[in-house]
Amino acid sequence: MPRHRRARPPRGRRIVDSIIHGVGELLITGGLVVALFLVWQLWWTGIDAQKKAQVHSAAFEQTQVESPRVEGTRHTEDPPPVDAVGYGGTIGMLVVPRWYGVTNNNMPILEGTGPDVLDQAAAGHYPDTQQLAEIGNFAIAGHRRTNGNSFRRIDLLEPGDEVVVATQDTWYVYTVENYEIVEPHQVEVLSPVPDDPDAQPTERYLTMTTCHSLSMGEWGNDHRWIVHAKFSYWMPRSEGRPDSVLNDPEVN
Repeated sequence: MPRHRRARPPRGRRIVDSIIHGVGELLITGGLVVALFLVWQLWWTGIDAQKKAQVHSAAFEQTQVESPRVEGTRHTEDPPPVDAVGYGGTIGMLVVPRWYGVTNNNMPILEGTGPDVLDQAAAGHYPDTQQLAEIGNFAIAGHRRTNGNSFRRIDLLEPGDEVVVATQDTWYVYTVENYEIVEPHQVEVLSPVPDDPDAQPTERYLTMTTCHSLSMGEWGNDHRWIVHAKFSYWMPRSEGRPDSVLNDPEVN
């Protein structure tokens, strides 16, 4: 029997098929690029940032007064002042007992909130807010996702939890009061009296700020998670430690 040759598709159809094939390849390539970017953004930036944070932590810990692992005496009189440092300098170490065993609860607090500071798995101090232990609002920021995930588990903090800042010779202890979720333009959370920019401060506050969302679909920093804490007490490192960090092996 005669063999019938298969008819070639019309030229227009061949062009359309070629375009579809090319677009498909571009989509696959684009997907791989996006996947690689996410791996870099979520994983590698964290490793690199943690290495940088460890350098700051190790250098600062060498300057700290040794603190015996016994519970120290709580001092409620005015705390000793803390000298200001230059941009990128280390103010102290942030210790969040609630984060023990969950995420990094011993990270450097650096002066400034630029990307070059926050991308080091560090907390950054807003330069326009009060210094640590001053009357007013000592406000700090940190990434919630990428570059070390500094404040990743800020949502775990509850009223009554302690937030501790360890300087070279002193423990400064604040107690969480509340949290709120705000839009980026609501900068009154950084006021000397949080959320009341016209008030004159008489107490010492600590405010932690970070992005609200952890989900992949909501990376557009549309809201901020804010935690407010109020100063409770201080103690010299030479006398001992706050009970909340007494048995934490990560804390120097």
